[in-house]
Amino acid sequence: MPTTAEVIAETLKSKGIHRLFGLPGGEIAELMGACHRAGLTFLLTRHENAGCVMASVTGELTRKPGVVLATVGPGATNLVNGVANAFLERAPLLVITAQLSTELSPILPHQRVDLEDLFRPITKWSHTLTGVNTAATLQRALDLTTERRPGPVYLSLPSDVAHQEDRPASPGQQALAFPPAQPLEGTGVPRGDLDRAARMIGEARRPLAVVGIGLDPMKVQPALLRWIGATGIPVATTPKAKGLVPEDHPLFVATSTGMAGDALFVELLRETDLLIGIGFDPVEAIRTFYTERPFLSIAQYSLVDRQFAPDLELVGDVSATLEALQGKVMVHHTWPPDAPATFRRRLAAFLTPSADQSALGLSPARVFGRLRSLVPRDTILSVDTGAHKLLIGQVWPSYEPLTYLVSHGLSTMGYALPAAMAVKLEHPHRPVVAVVGDGGLAMVLPELETAVRLHLPVVVLVLSDRSLYLIRMHQERKGVQATGVDFGPIDFAGIAPGFGARGARAGTWAEFDDAVTAALKEDRPTVIEVPVDPVDYRKML
Repeated sequence: MPTTAEVIAETLKSKGIHRLFGLPGGEIAELMGACHRAGLTFLLTRHENAGCVMASVTGELTRKPGVVLATVGPGATNLVNGVANAFLERAPLLVITAQLSTELSPILPHQRVDLEDLFRPITKWSHTLTGVNTAATLQRALDLTTERRPGPVYLSLPSDVAHQEDRPASPGQQALAFPPAQPLEGTGVPRGDLDRAARMIGEARRPLAVVGIGLDPMKVQPALLRWIGATGIPVATTPKAKGLVPEDHPLFVATSTGMAGDALFVELLRETDLLIGIGFDPVEAIRTFYTERPFLSIAQYSLVDRQFAPDLELVGDVSATLEALQGKVMVHHTWPPDAPATFRRRLAAFLTPSADQSALGLSPARVFGRLRSLVPRDTILSVDTGAHKLLIGQVWPSYEPLTYLVSHGLSTMGYALPAAMAVKLEHPHRPVVAVVGDGGLAMVLPELETAVRLHLPVVVLVLSDRSLYLIRMHQERKGVQATGVDFGPIDFAGIAPGFGARGARAGTWAEFDDAVTAALKEDRPTVIEVPVDPVDYRKML
C-alpha cells in the first residue's frame, strides 16, 4: 500500500501538476521524497512567501491550482501573506505544510501552531490529513481551488501520517464532510432574471460596463468582445482585468478603481445611470462607487455579502450569460459616439508630466511610456505595490488577458519579482518585465538568486526614490509628519552581479533605452535601476 505522501504525489501528478514551489524542512521530507519519485519538480525559493506568490500566479495563468510546500512552524507561518494574497487575488492555490506528529503535538509545544485555525480565515477550506481516503480528499481540495470564486485551500500533513500507509475509511468510520461542489453549467440564470437584466440595460441612458476578475479571462474574452461590440456600451476594466478588453478598443474608457486620474473617472461615474459589472469583484475597489448607482452583476460567483448586494446578479457561466443576454437586449443609450475617445484624451492630458526629468531623476510617467515603446506588444508585465502601481495601471496599455499581473486585492509589496519568475516559467519565450519600487525590491532581493538558478531572464525595472512614497503622501494628506518612510540609497545595479544577474543604472534617457534594449537580449535576469522624481505621483494621484 502506498503511503499518504505517495498518494499525494501521485494524485498531483495525475491532475497535470508537475511543478511545486517553496522551502523544504525535516518534517516535510517524506512528501518531498515522494514528489521526487513521482517526477514532480520542486523549485526552491529563498522565502516561503515568494514561493507562495509564484504558485498563486501559476494558478492565475494556467487556471489550475499552483502548489506550494512548506515545513512546520515558521515555514508555515511564513506563508500567511502569500496565502492571503491568493485569497484576495482570487488565485487557485493548494498549500501543503508539515505539522507535528499526531503523537507529539499534544505534549510538545516546540514549533506547535494550530495551522488549521491559522489558515481558515484566508482559505476556502482548511483541513488536516489523517491518512484516510487521501486521494479523494486531495481531489476535492484541488477542485475547490478553481470552483466559482477561485482561491487557496490549505492541507496540514502531520509528519507521522506522511509515512504511514494510506487506508480507506473503515465501515463504521464517518465519512469526511467535503465542502459542496459548485460546478458551472450553462448560464445558471433563471429566464426571468435574464429578462429583467435586459430591461435594465435597455432602459439605461448612460450605462457603463466594468470588467473584472470574476470570470475565466481566456474563455470569456471572445463573448465579451462580441457583447461590447453589439451593445456599444463604453467599458472600463479593473487593474487585474487589464487586457481583457484591448486598450486600443474604441469603446475602452480607462482602468478603474483607484488608479491615477481617478478623479476624472469619478466624474464619469456621476454621468452613469447603470453600472454593469462583468466579472466585477469589489475586492479590487478602493471606493464604493458600485453601491452608488443601480448595479447589475454578471459573474461566475455571487457578490452578495452582509454589507452589499447588487440590484440584480446573473451568476453562472459568464460567456453563456452574455450570449443569452445579447439576444434579448435592445440598447437605447445616449452616449455620444466619441465619448470613450473624448474621455481618454482628457485622461491622457491629465497624466502628461510637466517635465521629462529633473535633478532628482526621470519622470515615472515618461519611464512607463518609454518602456512600452521599447518592449514588444505581447510583453507580460508584473507590477509591485506602491505609488508607481497607481500610475502605471492607468498609463500602461495592455492588449491581451493575463499580460498585466498585479496584487490589487491584498496589494502586497514584494510581489512583482516572484510573479515575473512564475510568468517566465509558463511563457519562456515571451518578454517579461517586473516593475517595482526600491522599497518592494528590497523585500525580496534574495529571489534574484532564484531567478538566476532557474535560468529566468526576467527584466527587473526598479524605480529608485529612496522612499515609501505612497505612504508618505498618505501621511502628509492626513496632516501627519512624514515618519518611517525614507531610507538610504541601495546600489541595486551593483548588487545584482553578486547574485549572478546583470545590473545597469539608467539616469538618462539614452542610458534607459540602451539598458532595456540590452536586457531584452540577455539570457539571465537584468536589474535596471532608474532614479525617478516622484513629483509625478503628487500631480497624478
